[in-house]
Amino acid sequence: MRCSWPLALGLCWTLGWSSLSLPAWSQGVEQQASLAWADAYVAALERQTDLVLTQEPLSATLTRLELAQWLTEFFGYVPNPNQVQEIRDLEPNTPDYWTAQAVLQAGAMRLYEGNEFRPQGDLTHLEALAILVRALQLPAPNQDDIERWMALYTDAAEVPEVGRAFVAMAGEAGLLVNVPDPARLRPNRVLSRAEGAVLLHQALVYRGQLPPLPAPVAQLRPSPAPVAKTVQPEILQTRITPESGVVPPGGTLTVEAQATPNGRATVDIGSLVQGLPMQEVQPGYYRAVYTLGPQDSALSPDIRIQLSLNGRETRVQRRLPQLALGNVAPPPVESVFPPPSPLPQPATPEPAPLAPVGNRYPRIEAIRLDPQRDLVEGDILTIAIWGDSGGIAQFDLGNLALNQPMREVRPHHYEGTYVVAPTHQASNPVLRIVLTKDGLSQEHREIFPFAIDGSKGTRSTIQPVSAPVAAGLPRIFNVTTNSTNLRMGEILKVTMRGDPGGRAAFRIVGVTPEVEMREVAPGLYETQQQLPFNMQPVNNGIIEVILQRGGQKTTQTSPSPITIAP
Repeated sequence: MRCSWPLALGLCWTLGWSSLSLPAWSQGVEQQASLAWADAYVAALERQTDLVLTQEPLSATLTRLELAQWLTEFFGYVPNPNQVQEIRDLEPNTPDYWTAQAVLQAGAMRLYEGNEFRPQGDLTHLEALAILVRALQLPAPNQDDIERWMALYTDAAEVPEVGRAFVAMAGEAGLLVNVPDPARLRPNRVLSRAEGAVLLHQALVYRGQLPPLPAPVAQLRPSPAPVAKTVQPEILQTRITPESGVVPPGGTLTVEAQATPNGRATVDIGSLVQGLPMQEVQPGYYRAVYTLGPQDSALSPDIRIQLSLNGRETRVQRRLPQLALGNVAPPPVESVFPPPSPLPQPATPEPAPLAPVGNRYPRIEAIRLDPQRDLVEGDILTIAIWGDSGGIAQFDLGNLALNQPMREVRPHHYEGTYVVAPTHQASNPVLRIVLTKDGLSQEHREIFPFAIDGSKGTRSTIQPVSAPVAAGLPRIFNVTTNSTNLRMGEILKVTMRGDPGGRAAFRIVGVTPEVEMREVAPGLYETQQQLPFNMQPVNNGIIEVILQRGGQKTTQTSPSPITIAP
């Protein structure tokens, strides 16, 4: 009898499987069934995230450790060294140990008796559903909802009473993709990596991190519970991406809403489009994506969402004053700083040198900061200005950053970034921005209204309790990137898993110098870099990561070459 429910449900049955359970030989035959239907989900994950799945056989069994790694990667779990649980079958202060601590502390997974995590143990379909339901923090269903879901499946008797609620919650979240027979849950089958990837994809769709895919076989869904005609539909929450900045022609605006399920939702985007249908991609989760045409133009648009159900309608409206759509002037963004004091005028001003007709000083029209808060170690501050196009811009931030270049990412829009180092500390430093064009410069100085303290932040909160550093070369376990085909100006993300407590960096061999990587969790090092617009093109380049610890160094290259085109 297989009894692994303390991890997924916190219970372990003392009785054997139901008489309707599949015998061991039958489960083995089913496990060999074609997994080609899952290829689309695997391809979508690899294309839209930095997860690499095809390096290992997709037909192999999904282990509990690999599922835990996926959860920490996509749900942002970070372990707290002050709340560790005893794990007897993982070596302390290793990447796998901290991955297990992260999912245990988040409540998504649990230990077996004897404080065992069983990292290489397998998972049944129902166990994996229960773990993802916990990770998504789904609301508990009522008994009627449970019965409506269980009535759909011919093998519902194989689901124990304690697991029926998990099936209903997973169904409501769109996690159930049953192939080839949508009427069979097969809750006791051991999950393959391909099937686990499908569940992960659906969980990320529910979280709004990925767009949905059509199921290869039409899935069953219970009829909606009757809704009284007197009930007014509700729009609970809206999200618009992006909410600020400029969306150029060909770019997309995504409008999402959480609202009463089974309704009909539409959205108006300023004067550009009226009554654009919103698809209910998950129960109560509506989404519309609008691609701007070459003639579209709107500044500070109003976004209006309408939801109709049983003859009743609800509307919400949001105005986005910081958003510009299409080929329009930059939005009227005011500085986040107080107005600067006027510069003192000399008693006897000297006459300005004569300049050719038409020459004038370049203008800096608006400034924006992101984020607008106190900064700690590892924070990336983006400084954006709107001004005359075709110039050269740079900024100083006190004595922490001097002559930092700003790129003209689109006409009239310049951006520069500053990363808080562990040694950086300042309280309200002076921000100085200079825009130069045709030999003339405009300078703007303001007081930065936030504090900078590099002694605080992610690195200081995730370091494990002090332990002796292991002797020998530091180990690198894997290297991944968000994409192997990028264009200049896009973001390159490099992730490396290795021994904790080291200094990590990466470089594109023969192209870039070493770029520092942050240890965002014990043994997990990451960095995100915007590729310069003027860098040399890269064709099948090699990404090399470096890990140094205890005076020794290890290097490893990414398994896939990278191409960067203009």
